[in-house]
Amino acid sequence: MKKIVVSAFAALVAGGAMAAWSPVGVGIVAPAQLPYMSSDVLGVRLNCLLSRNEDVWGLDIGLAGVAHGSEYALQCGLFDVVYGDSAGFQIAGVGYNGGMFAGLQVAGLCSWNGLAAYGVQISAVNADQTEFHGLSFGALNYADALTGGQIGFLNLADSVYGVQIGCINACDKMDGLQLGLVNLISSSRLPVMVLANAWF
Repeated sequence: MKKIVVSAFAALVAGGAMAAWSPVGVGIVAPAQLPYMSSDVLGVRLNCLLSRNEDVWGLDIGLAGVAHGSEYALQCGLFDVVYGDSAGFQIAGVGYNGGMFAGLQVAGLCSWNGLAAYGVQISAVNADQTEFHGLSFGALNYADALTGGQIGFLNLADSVYGVQIGCINACDKMDGLQLGLVNLISSSRLPVMVLANAWF
């Protein structure tokens, strides 16, 4: 029975290596992987060291995984990189999304989003290059445009529609409330306040 299961698994993966997609992906170090880097994985991808594919849907586990297209999955790894859009759960040491992201990001070191992100971030550093809609928990939180909340030691944003709670809060434009030791809203009539600052 064991030989039948192993043979079926090997045939499934080998067949997927030749196709545009595979239900199983296994990577040692790209390009030593099945299926090939130009293929999609719609199922489970196991990254021993580094796997690279186009789109990944399902479960993505291992040391480092890269999706050059989109990823809609539960990602668990030390490094998770998605160049396109992504949704689901990203649990990583470092998580990067080049496109839009929706879901939950939990990272030991950094969660970084290139385009709009929606959801919850829990990380040492949360960086959103364009806009973030949701709640960020971290030592350092940065968003170009924030709709929601930032809770951390240092909270930075260009524009905020919501709340910043931390030791140091700073933004250029605010439609909401800051609570912290130092609160800076550069466009307000009282740009620096202690304990609380607000502008509507």
